[in-house]
Amino acid sequence: MSTLFGIFHRDGKPVSNELELMYSGIQHFPHERYNFKIQENCGFGHLLTYNTPEAIHENMPRYLEAAHLLFMAEGRIDNRDELFKLLAIPANEQNMIPDGDLILQTYLKYGEQCIDRLLGKWSLAAFHTDSQKLFIARDQWDYTAIDYYIDDKVIAFSSSSKGIFPLPFISPEIDELVMARLLVVWPGDFDKTYYKGIKRVLPSHTLTITRENESSNRYWDYKDISEKPGLTLEAYCEALLDSMNKAVSARLRSYKPVAATLSGGMDSSTVCALAARQLAGQNKQLRTYSHVPRFQPSATLTEHNFGNERPFIEFIAQMYPNIDAVYTQSETISPIEGIKEAIRMFGEPFHGAGNAYWMVDIYKKAVCDGYGTVLMGEFGNSTISWTGMEDAIPVQEVLKRYGLLRTVKKKVLKPMLYGDTPVASIYKRVVCGCEPWRKIAYSTPAFEQSLHLARQIKESGFDTSFMRYFKEAKQNAFLIFDVNVMRLPFGAYAGYSTGLELRDPTNDIRVIKSAMEIPNEVFLGKMNKQVLRTMTKGILPDEVRLNLRKGKQSSDITGRLAAYPEEMEAMLKEMQNAGFGKIADLKRIEKEWTKLKADSTNYPLDDVFHFLRPVAAYWMWKSNFHQ
Repeated sequence: MSTLFGIFHRDGKPVSNELELMYSGIQHFPHERYNFKIQENCGFGHLLTYNTPEAIHENMPRYLEAAHLLFMAEGRIDNRDELFKLLAIPANEQNMIPDGDLILQTYLKYGEQCIDRLLGKWSLAAFHTDSQKLFIARDQWDYTAIDYYIDDKVIAFSSSSKGIFPLPFISPEIDELVMARLLVVWPGDFDKTYYKGIKRVLPSHTLTITRENESSNRYWDYKDISEKPGLTLEAYCEALLDSMNKAVSARLRSYKPVAATLSGGMDSSTVCALAARQLAGQNKQLRTYSHVPRFQPSATLTEHNFGNERPFIEFIAQMYPNIDAVYTQSETISPIEGIKEAIRMFGEPFHGAGNAYWMVDIYKKAVCDGYGTVLMGEFGNSTISWTGMEDAIPVQEVLKRYGLLRTVKKKVLKPMLYGDTPVASIYKRVVCGCEPWRKIAYSTPAFEQSLHLARQIKESGFDTSFMRYFKEAKQNAFLIFDVNVMRLPFGAYAGYSTGLELRDPTNDIRVIKSAMEIPNEVFLGKMNKQVLRTMTKGILPDEVRLNLRKGKQSSDITGRLAAYPEEMEAMLKEMQNAGFGKIADLKRIEKEWTKLKADSTNYPLDDVFHFLRPVAAYWMWKSNFHQ
């Protein structure tokens, strides 16, 4: 995936060496070549990575004198045939046109409204020299990132904040409120990064900058998708499967070979099965990478979970002989090393720090094996494997499905205790305390008080008890989408750092539309995930398709941490010496670490993830500003 960066002096100052400085912050990213283009007070830079076969012809940025336009774009356009027709591009020229040029030609014909015609993963920047207007846009919903700094005199932007940091007017400072959000698991402020003054263009948004004004606009919203009632379960599944096949096919168009991540879960299994079926028609294999335990999985797993997904992966591989399944135990990287490497890769900490070691391991293995694209299935929980929302079913339907007693529980007690009622407020306070996040946050009271955190959380309306009652059918799905906004940039950052392009068919907007059009009650069958289980009949082996237990990622992380005690203890000592105890409750972390060392087999997995979050936050804090 290619990287964009640029600068626009709103005060009219000519661009001098700023592009060279910006390039210095990202020149370590894998790329084939780079190029700069300057038009007086605006300059663009482009790091080209061959992500599709046509990308070898890419030449960005471009200046079109007749149009007074400085332009650049990157990405993968999935509706090329449609655009070829709209733009009247002859058939004998189509194979030579890279996606960046296709975006440019669409922009020239439709202007800023071109964003409604582009399907896929893309971002663009267009500067009109005559009107002194900079237009930046990002795709609807994919692994893309554009970070930017703006003041009255200048705007600097880059696919990665690392391209902004070298500029002399940038003084990166950690935004402690954003860090607090990580520590207390309070999502929000999605347009902010961890650095004060550096913001993020959100998916489905454009940014318009002139000398005098700036504005942001949302041009697509999953909440606008209406349910499409009246069809059979089979008809809904057929439409969803058709969307998934199109999404997979689009993501198989790659310059280098395509690999995939594969767990025993249904989302990644569905992606891999559909990809394997399509590749088999081309006599090609699909390399899959799967993390499996190195140590004994935690004894705290419930009967509804399993710690080793290998047997289910093997069922998939047996059904599709062209799947080349590779299993990794990540024996060469510890959990603490994984966190450090992930911070280097992403530039930011992320919620699931306990998964960092195997994610980094898989990315590195895929690069080493010569792959350029990795298929994922991480967004399926809000699309193909959505379970439906029982809270929104009418009373009479609940009574018919579950009987009187469960109806009373679901339609009387749950809204009373979990909904927006005075009784619920009292109940949650009794069960979870006045500040529920304290059980998992590991941030110090003094740090929280300095930010007036309790007041801000209360005013935001976010329920940190996570005891919720949803009145509307897709309300919880929308909440998952909202939180997933944070995950999209991490897929982009992983790509910039490794040269891999992560691609997830389950978050294709065609798949999102097909899933959102299915009425809520259709998802609620005899088994959860009724739609996906019906859709994949004959596509997934029944051992996977009908499995009701859920695989647990990093199921042996307690044993992994216990196997490298010196690393964790050195980290805690360093955190203390660096003064991070003002932010994180290090005594509490040490207390939990002592419990884990004493009995790693029976230490709760979720608790590990909670105390590793501040460890990841510290490493970013230290790595960027306190060396």
